[in-house]
Amino acid sequence: MKIDRIMKFAVEEGIKTDPRPISEINKILEERRKEYSKLEGQRKEIYDTHQLESPYADTRIVWGNPGYDASEVWVSIDVDTSDLLLVKKLTENTDSKPLVISHHPEGRAYSNFYEVMDMQSDILQGFGIAASVADSITNSRKHEVARRVSPVNHFQVRDAARLLNLPLVSIHTPADNHVTDYLGKYIKKNSPRRLNDLLDLLLQVPEYLESAKNGQPPWILSGEKSNKCGRIFVDMTGGTENDPVLLGRLAAAGVSTVVAMHMSDKHYEVARKEHLNVVIAGHISSDNIGLNLLLDKIENMEPEMKIISFGGFFRVRRNEQRE
Repeated sequence: MKIDRIMKFAVEEGIKTDPRPISEINKILEERRKEYSKLEGQRKEIYDTHQLESPYADTRIVWGNPGYDASEVWVSIDVDTSDLLLVKKLTENTDSKPLVISHHPEGRAYSNFYEVMDMQSDILQGFGIAASVADSITNSRKHEVARRVSPVNHFQVRDAARLLNLPLVSIHTPADNHVTDYLGKYIKKNSPRRLNDLLDLLLQVPEYLESAKNGQPPWILSGEKSNKCGRIFVDMTGGTENDPVLLGRLAAAGVSTVVAMHMSDKHYEVARKEHLNVVIAGHISSDNIGLNLLLDKIENMEPEMKIISFGGFFRVRRNEQRE
């Protein structure tokens, strides 16, 4: 299966599970195309044309020929040079044509991954936060993340992939969209009454159960087991955490419980102050859910594709014909 086909499909499926309406995504892409058409000279030369067709800056080919026809994909939550060396070692002297997929972005996918944070503003508006507030706070946080990311060496892993002649891609937000969509529907369907019920419900998800067996179960960060769940906000997509002040805004808008992959100390302090329940489902386990859901679809499209798990990723199939 060719790399460009995999990536195009991942973006398409990411859009289908995106919390925003497709009409909003189309408007964003059209605005970018209009902006690009007005550029000239070096400004046009350096423009990230990837974002003319994709709303996800953190999902792209890090290194490799888009027409490369992979016979197998090696899927990891994170990838560094040692991971690439491992794949190279295990596939040398074989007929395999490997492609490495990293969930967390690397290279160009990481250098401006914060651009996907814009989607958080639309998500927050759907939960009753005014557009002006959501936009202003999200933009401020996005600039903060941009400053933090700016000095990072974005090219180290990319160059290792180049020297090893090992194609590498990152698929981040489309996978996170899948877990957000899945958990939102799953929780709504089962309507847990109290936080303890919510924990039990999460443990019925194979990835969370497996993580619990390895010492990292879903847990309550803020609140008590007997607390009522109330209105639940599943916070698992949009690049990275937004400004903690927004937790107070969510509480004021009627949200009682946040289900998140992880949460910083600053966010925890605000949640506790606002009497907001917070359930930490798990970071790597949640990433696994999103990737597994997306890989199920890729396997439906390409049944012969071989998938090898490593680097914190473990395969769980919800694909009946592949069980």
